[in-house]
Amino acid sequence: MADGQSVTGAQPRAPRRYSMRVGLLALVVACISPALVVASVAVYESYVIQKERIFRDTIFLARNLAAILDRELTGVEAGLKMLASSPDLVAGDLAAFHERAREAAHFQIVDNYVLTDRDGRQLVNTEVPFGHALPASGAPAELARVFHTRAPVLTGLFSGGLNAGPAIALGVPVIRSDEVVYSLNVGILPERIGNVLGRRTLPDGWVAAVLDGSGTIVARTRDTSKFVGQKAVPALTRAVLQESEGSLETVTKEGTPVYTAFSRSSLSGWTVAAGAPMALVTTDLYRSIAWIALGTLFAFGLGLWLALRLANRLTSAVQGLVVPALALGKGRVVEVPGTRVKEVAEVGGAMRQASRMLAHAQHLAHYDPLTGLCNRVLFGELVQRELAMAQRSGESFAILAIDLDGFKAVNDMHGHAAGDAVLKEAAERMAEAVRVSDVAARLGGDEFAVLLIGANKENARLVAESLVECLSRPYPGIRAAVSASVGVAMFPQSGMAPRDLLERADVALYKAKGEGKRRVVSDV
Repeated sequence: MADGQSVTGAQPRAPRRYSMRVGLLALVVACISPALVVASVAVYESYVIQKERIFRDTIFLARNLAAILDRELTGVEAGLKMLASSPDLVAGDLAAFHERAREAAHFQIVDNYVLTDRDGRQLVNTEVPFGHALPASGAPAELARVFHTRAPVLTGLFSGGLNAGPAIALGVPVIRSDEVVYSLNVGILPERIGNVLGRRTLPDGWVAAVLDGSGTIVARTRDTSKFVGQKAVPALTRAVLQESEGSLETVTKEGTPVYTAFSRSSLSGWTVAAGAPMALVTTDLYRSIAWIALGTLFAFGLGLWLALRLANRLTSAVQGLVVPALALGKGRVVEVPGTRVKEVAEVGGAMRQASRMLAHAQHLAHYDPLTGLCNRVLFGELVQRELAMAQRSGESFAILAIDLDGFKAVNDMHGHAAGDAVLKEAAERMAEAVRVSDVAARLGGDEFAVLLIGANKENARLVAESLVECLSRPYPGIRAAVSASVGVAMFPQSGMAPRDLLERADVALYKAKGEGKRRVVSDV
């Protein structure tokens, strides 16, 4: 009985109640927060893409500068070898050879020519008039390898010679009767190497440097005399000693944060490093963050003000129900003011408007619901963005237009469900055949397209042929023969606008189908 009384007498727990103002304020926060998150993610993604582009541009620049330096050193070596076999040197006429070498120095990046014997004694030095006393030493010990290896030797930085400043030397053997009798050397000042790098115009704020095998600065596009002979910053030194090519975030010798890429020359063994200021990316990032912060504060302020106004109106409307409720309790006729219904209608209208907006946003989704690939709208935006980046960087890219041959027979023989299965399988094969950085899209029906970022004509054809091969393999449970035809358009050869590139890719595709299908046809 006692238990029964305790159960019967237990009071139900009162539900937790919230005021209308708190609910509306929470609604404002809930509505603005997703937009804030989405905006923050978009800014971060933009930062990542911009950062990747900067790294790509810097590694391209480092490779380009390394190639320019290799070309110059190859020319110097070729000139040395020609001088080493000159008639004057063969005849032993050192005075005539001295004059010939002085003339040759005007056409290359070298500063002087020096002829030394096995003991390191200078016999000719184009910085000294022939017949005058020559320095007793000055040639680096590394050049002695010329007599042992019988091959050209490129030294690191050394101090010596007439100017006693830092220099680099390149020596080749002078062979007579199958014996190395002399070493013919050239001296190159770091400023000359810096001038070679300067032939490639760098964007504002960028810096490039040449490092020897130990990470010592050989030349620099900025403040050469100040930093030549010093070690590169520790992070860059460790990286170039461990890898032949790569990229990292570091600082310059002046302390400026930069995105750095480096590439080692297989010819000289030197490494060319190029640095792009981090401010190129971080300035835009900070600006975007500031705009998001200001926009968020404005949106919160405006939302809170509107919510409080609405809460006051709704509270007044609810309080206006007290009198009708009391009247109802007394059995009198209750008349509900029309304003109360209007407020409810406005809320319902706002909800219907929000529903329409959500449906509209879903309708504009960027991905194909069947295959999961991006659709025509998103593909067009990505092509437009890559076009803008390619116009700035000078890189090429390719667009592949793809059509499944024999797909209609699949629907006719097996039905549309089997056709959908073939499309999904084709999309999976296509995604596996391209790089993660490339973009595959379904444009409609059995029409697909692929954006190959940074691809040249040869790369694009290889990928296209790979797609033809993988898309032409048998599909599980499908008796009809399905293959693929691919049309290739290249930027900038095929056009300078997205519409032109897509049209030229389509023209090449139809040409491929007209030539017998299951093949690749390039527009260029």
